[in-house]
Amino acid sequence: MPVDARILSDNTAAPLAAARSFIESLRKPAHILVAISGGSDSTGLLLALHQVMTEADRDGLRISAITVDHALRAESADEARKVAALCAELNIFHATRQWGGVKPAAGISEASRLARYRLIAGVAQEVGADLVVTGHTIGDQRETVAMRAARSAGADNLGLSGMADAVLYDGRYWIMRPFLKCERQAIRDYVSSRSRGWFDDPSNENTKYERVRVRQTLPDFPVQPDAEAAAKRQALSEKSADFLRRHAQIFQAAIARLPVDSKVVDHPEFRHGLAALIAALGGRAYFPAASSMARVLQFLKTGENGRMTVGRVLLDRRRNGLYIFREQRNLPELRLEASEEGLWDDRFSVRNGSTFPIRVAAGRVGDALEAARLFPSVPPGVAKSAMAGLPQIAAAGSASIAGGVEITTRLAPFDLFLPRFDLELANAIAILFGRPAYPQPPV
Repeated sequence: MPVDARILSDNTAAPLAAARSFIESLRKPAHILVAISGGSDSTGLLLALHQVMTEADRDGLRISAITVDHALRAESADEARKVAALCAELNIFHATRQWGGVKPAAGISEASRLARYRLIAGVAQEVGADLVVTGHTIGDQRETVAMRAARSAGADNLGLSGMADAVLYDGRYWIMRPFLKCERQAIRDYVSSRSRGWFDDPSNENTKYERVRVRQTLPDFPVQPDAEAAAKRQALSEKSADFLRRHAQIFQAAIARLPVDSKVVDHPEFRHGLAALIAALGGRAYFPAASSMARVLQFLKTGENGRMTVGRVLLDRRRNGLYIFREQRNLPELRLEASEEGLWDDRFSVRNGSTFPIRVAAGRVGDALEAARLFPSVPPGVAKSAMAGLPQIAAAGSASIAGGVEITTRLAPFDLFLPRFDLELANAIAILFGRPAYPQPPV
């Protein structure tokens, strides 16, 4: 039977109770930035947090709000102005930011999401916010689980854990979801009880979007978020983190070495940890698909030395372990003007602190002496090949680049969006790569 959205179950919470629980769990002091579109969910979140903070001791607590006008509908600017008026009435600082420029013809949902969070983070920095909150609900969670289940029916589909209650954005701001156990109708009832209204975005009924199509099928094929799946995912990430801390080695942010034998290959933490390393060394935001990892494990189970590629990396199995490094194909070139910063191969951030342009390109396959100097404990064949996957800086003209260029390692699977599920795994990999640990969530 489909869940009646008007009835609170054991797995749901009333909006005001959810807001109160969130505020009580928050480390103080805290400046909360509410992302509010003017829809019922985000409006309810703003009102509930404001009410709780009005009723309780507000020492150490502050609330601000941000509305992103995606400029995709004629009504959006007026809706943003009305949200600003609501915030003024509640004595809440409010900022509006518009997503300008030419919009992409394809992938508009993903582009909108990236632009939205970039603009939100910009305001968070401006106002000195400690965290961001959004109005995602249990209905959004059901839709997310249904979409991910449709893409893969396997029991090892980590997407069945749904959205995390907290996601670290850009390594700086935790995005929290206090309403993740609230039904939308309960939120709307609460908003109405406060004599407030909301705006309905017509795109929420447009079936060209996957989420809308899934939403319309849920009454006939109900999906419930599985708390056990979320707990299993976090447990797997923690076990994988422990495995990597004990067994993995990283050389110059370019080569990973893992022990590999018939016993360890069958361990879920080996598979998950290996997938994370492949994504990091390949500059991929997502772990390899289940089908790709199945091929990897089949290759490793043969027990034979050899090579294979997956996710832009080369796996080189040798007698003393498995070596993982970026393959030499499709390595980009990047030109940076003076004082400009850019991303090379999605693996390295490069900041040109010099006063002249530079060119960042792939290195070359090194000779034995050069490879031995850079990777003294790595087999020469691996070391020489891996050198081609490192960035090489060349100056314009005859200028010298003795200094002024800063290169830092980027971890593509974690640096932009890091769900709390994977925090321990991300920290283990960050430390192996010589990076500091990611910040802990504020609850």
